[in-house]
Amino acid sequence: MKGTYFITLLAVAVLGLGHLNAYADTDNLFSQVTRQAARAALKEQNNYRQILLNRFLRYTTYDSQSSEKEQITAVQIETAKKLFDEIQSFGLNVTLTPHYYIYVEIPSNVKEDVPTLGFSSHYDVTPDNPASGIKARKIENYDGKPIVLENGQVIDPAKENGAYLSTQIGKTIVTSDGTTILSADDKAGVSIMMTMLQTLAQNPNRKHGKIQVVFAPNEDVGRAAEFIEETPYNPDIAFDFDGGVDGEVVIGNFNAEQVIITVQGHPGHQSHAAENGYLNAWFPACVLGARLCPEETEGVVLPLPNHSTGKQGYAELHHIDYPDNTPSVAKLDFRLRGFVQADLDAWKDQMYAAIPEIENNYGVTISVEVRRNYGNVGEAIHPEAMKITRRAFAKADVTPNFKEERAGTTASMFLIKMGKGAFTIFTGQNNPHAFTEWLSEEDMYKSYLISLNLIDEVAALKQNR
Repeated sequence: MKGTYFITLLAVAVLGLGHLNAYADTDNLFSQVTRQAARAALKEQNNYRQILLNRFLRYTTYDSQSSEKEQITAVQIETAKKLFDEIQSFGLNVTLTPHYYIYVEIPSNVKEDVPTLGFSSHYDVTPDNPASGIKARKIENYDGKPIVLENGQVIDPAKENGAYLSTQIGKTIVTSDGTTILSADDKAGVSIMMTMLQTLAQNPNRKHGKIQVVFAPNEDVGRAAEFIEETPYNPDIAFDFDGGVDGEVVIGNFNAEQVIITVQGHPGHQSHAAENGYLNAWFPACVLGARLCPEETEGVVLPLPNHSTGKQGYAELHHIDYPDNTPSVAKLDFRLRGFVQADLDAWKDQMYAAIPEIENNYGVTISVEVRRNYGNVGEAIHPEAMKITRRAFAKADVTPNFKEERAGTTASMFLIKMGKGAFTIFTGQNNPHAFTEWLSEEDMYKSYLISLNLIDEVAALKQNR
């Protein structure tokens, strides 16, 4: 606007202000310049929109499936190197770590001391279904009818897997051919982040604070944060781009812990139980398991999974193992889930209180190992996060759909290592991990605009306080 105003003043000086026609000419010139600026901005906006879609289509051709059985797959490594090279071509400072995290840091170009902003997404795709040789199918001006894919796969607006299609009539969507997944989870997020980075690189005058971006492997096998400490990623305010559609923002999720209890008994034949006190591990392990996960749930801090709904968490005795097939040692594997960390801690207090009694009654020794899998981002979020999210969405003309998930996110895994939470932003992905997976191009583009708006909002935080 300042540039437009300057051109208008220059026109005024040239034309003179001696009569009313001069004012009229100036107004006309101002309107003309304003329209030209608007057209130029729209052209640039549409240019990045096309870049974003083309980038996503290209990324679907990158094999990057993770595996439960491998530390990292060869196809993930290949994809990581391609993304690294592409970011280097933008002229940005990028690092590829020994375990193939891609880390980008952009220094602040504002004088004010504003919070560091972080963005994340993951480039691996699920091992649950075929994801090699993906043939993406772009459908422009979608007509509202069921979409028939190969292998008898159908995305039907009248059914759950295609319900959101009814909002996409006349718009562009992308599906697979039905023989593989589409991999929009999370190549949509990666495409958004890469296009955002390209936008910043090509527009160096755009104001922003310090920005950190990380692309993680192995998210779809629960290991996105396994080696995150190889990067300096530790922003004050963070957002993960790996969500669904229609303005969805995940602002809370389960805390998750694995509690492994080892009951150490004594070898012996059960025919001598009367003499040796039946000092194997099986029976006392069962007693402890029943004590910690009772069927009657009244007064229980974390009930069984089948009694847990809504905002309530649960405790599950996932399985019992017998190392080396000996009855003298039993391992109980408990899974704790809850939106409130204090509930998980209260359950563990009950566990620790019960252990001495079991040890004394059955002559066994019990040890405990607690592994924290992920945390509720809502319990560790920056105080300004909700405010800037609302403003960023409003500027993109998107209504935020805030939700809390009875599961985890990449951001919740990062929280364990960094102690800070992040909201997860929609990216346009539908039916993730399925043959009927599809992408809303419009939602992906809106998410890209929101990423830029978040940058603007964080850069302005100092002035807004």
